[in-house]
Amino acid sequence: MVTSRIAGRVLALTFPRAAILALAALAGTATAQPADYPSRPVRLVVGFPPGGGGDVVARLLAEHMSRTLRQQVIVDNRPGAGTTLGPAAVASAAPDGYTLLLAPDSIFGADKAMWTPNVRYDETSFTPISRVARTFFVMAANKDYGVGTLAELVAKAKADKGEVFVGSTQGLYPALILHEFNRQSEIRLSQVPYTGGSRAVVATVSGEVPLTFAVPSSVMPMVKSGRLRALAITADRRSPLTPDVPTLSELGMKNFNVGYWFALAGPAALPDHVARKLFDASARALADPDVQAKLLASGYEPAPSRSIEEFRSESAQEGAALRRTVDALGIKAN
Repeated sequence: MVTSRIAGRVLALTFPRAAILALAALAGTATAQPADYPSRPVRLVVGFPPGGGGDVVARLLAEHMSRTLRQQVIVDNRPGAGTTLGPAAVASAAPDGYTLLLAPDSIFGADKAMWTPNVRYDETSFTPISRVARTFFVMAANKDYGVGTLAELVAKAKADKGEVFVGSTQGLYPALILHEFNRQSEIRLSQVPYTGGSRAVVATVSGEVPLTFAVPSSVMPMVKSGRLRALAITADRRSPLTPDVPTLSELGMKNFNVGYWFALAGPAALPDHVARKLFDASARALADPDVQAKLLASGYEPAPSRSIEEFRSESAQEGAALRRTVDALGIKAN
């Protein structure tokens, strides 16, 4: 108390009353500054090239969030190193809300397990904000391969008495699909890796390989045109993206569920008021019927979190489970 009185006396002697009032007003403005976020454009980093993978999701989200936040949200494509360059850039960015990330769920632990020692970030490197959208894989066959169902594929493989080759992109999720399929099936699938899911689909259409596992956006146009036949999906339930295609679980593969979701995240230690403002903006975007329709048309199901707290818990639990699976299976990036 003595110190404050002395300080008050010094101020009174040094500054006129108007200056003291101005300082008080400035202090009030500084306290209110968090409400001004964002005061400049925001970067949304995505580890895919333009038009590929999560880029479509990022651009739909960024366009709507720009209107809500009244600042431009700019998509910054950082492809490469198995989509890990983007997360690495955000993990090392300042936690001020001006550098955000849209990335698959593998950032919450599985990337570290797969890419060690090249990847230094892990689940503690990010502030989870919200889940955004999810997708899965479609198992499809070349139209001339002679199969239209999983049962027909099994029968043909047994008759041919050999391995069945399946084209897919490299990475975590195809590895999980093949492991689980081969564990539960009477036949064995062998992967022919391609540098992208679209290339694997093209190879299947041309007959270079008889089968593929790829995301709906790559496969279903070919199914609708009659060039591929959809046999099953890897999700745990039927999807509005492929309503007439059964799940592998329906066809007898118990608890088969391999897919992934995209997360909106920031660097670790992102201020809570910033994270909540971003959560609210993303929730508004994902509640917009136009955004929902465009996501579905692009092969993704809208999957917003109900709260930040819910998503923080889910990302921690599901990230840890996925990392344990990667470690148990010994999956490593090539």
